[in-house]
Amino acid sequence: MPNLMELRQQHRFALNKAESIMRTAETAGRELTTTAQQEVDLAMAAVRTLGPQISQIESKSTIRGLMTDGRLILDGGVRNLKAPERHLSEDYSHDFYEYVSSNGQRVGAALYEGSNSAGGYTVPSMVDEQIVPLAPTDRGVRALATVIPTVMDLKLPRQLTISTAALKSEGTGSGANLFQESSPTLDQFTLSAFMAGLLHQVSWELAQDVPAFQQFAVGDMLLGQSIFEENLYVNGTGTGQAQGLIGNTGAGITGVVAGSDSYASELLNATFNVMGTLKTMYHQNASWLMSRATSVTIRLAQKQANLFEPVFVRTGGKDYLHGYPVEYSTALPAVGAASTPVLFGDFKLGYVIGDRGGSGINVKILDQPKATEGLIVFLAYRRTDGRVRRSEAIQAISLT
Repeated sequence: MPNLMELRQQHRFALNKAESIMRTAETAGRELTTTAQQEVDLAMAAVRTLGPQISQIESKSTIRGLMTDGRLILDGGVRNLKAPERHLSEDYSHDFYEYVSSNGQRVGAALYEGSNSAGGYTVPSMVDEQIVPLAPTDRGVRALATVIPTVMDLKLPRQLTISTAALKSEGTGSGANLFQESSPTLDQFTLSAFMAGLLHQVSWELAQDVPAFQQFAVGDMLLGQSIFEENLYVNGTGTGQAQGLIGNTGAGITGVVAGSDSYASELLNATFNVMGTLKTMYHQNASWLMSRATSVTIRLAQKQANLFEPVFVRTGGKDYLHGYPVEYSTALPAVGAASTPVLFGDFKLGYVIGDRGGSGINVKILDQPKATEGLIVFLAYRRTDGRVRRSEAIQAISLT
């Protein structure tokens, strides 16, 4: 049996049809044709038939029980502050106003959202379109390194040793009188591409009811992909995945032991010393890379040392240590025994990232594979690799 909404739609359609035929004839200043008259008669017959059915259902409507003399009497009592707040959509508010002001003569579809047979759910439930995401983690390696697009495995040459000059004695003959041959040592490494990615499965209902969820899901996948890659750029083995910075840079300062403040003052001192291990040409574009927790440890040590001139400062929303910018990565180890919590150097010369086919993370929306289950598949992936190109360009601080 048709429900009230369907009966009203049929009633409205029949009445509008009859009015439209009559209006056309009146505008033209002519009588109704036989065919037009028959159509009007049929439409009005439907209106007369549907009217009593609608009235019968309306007599059982719970909202009419709240009306006195055709007016809706609102509850003037104190609202329970602990009760969940109901939100009305714009369509619902409009249709509800039309319904009340017309004494129930005009009913819109929005009024029936989520309704049950008793009318107990006539107020639709709404989900806020603003999804509050988790804060992104710090991902500094890609920001500091050299990033290049690749279309195939790329062989990158590098110099391992510098040619050695020697004294030459004046005169002719052999031995010290001849220039000694010396050649630089070269090698090469391969910048490849390794696939990584993730997927979300979103129900059709969720995608329809919460339009903002699609954008949220894509953003979440992009963040998850970046976090995974960041860890490889820092800690990767280099076999079947990117090569990490840890263990593959210059030795820098090693053997830093824990003092009375659990490495804090010793780590602060090490930041002074490690700058001396970096060659001059790398200082121009040098940066620090550490976790935010490590930066707090260094700041605390600075406070305790009561330095005349602070070495860790913040200027224009940017952190600087000894005048060099500080970037953060959550993937860097925390301060502790046998860890390498700080890296310092020119990361653009020291580390290279290759993204196969471009640096964008690919996102595909697949609506067919899981269609019979009512699911949309969101897929994100990127093929990337990272390699230490010049180990001496980046120096580490390692704790014992």
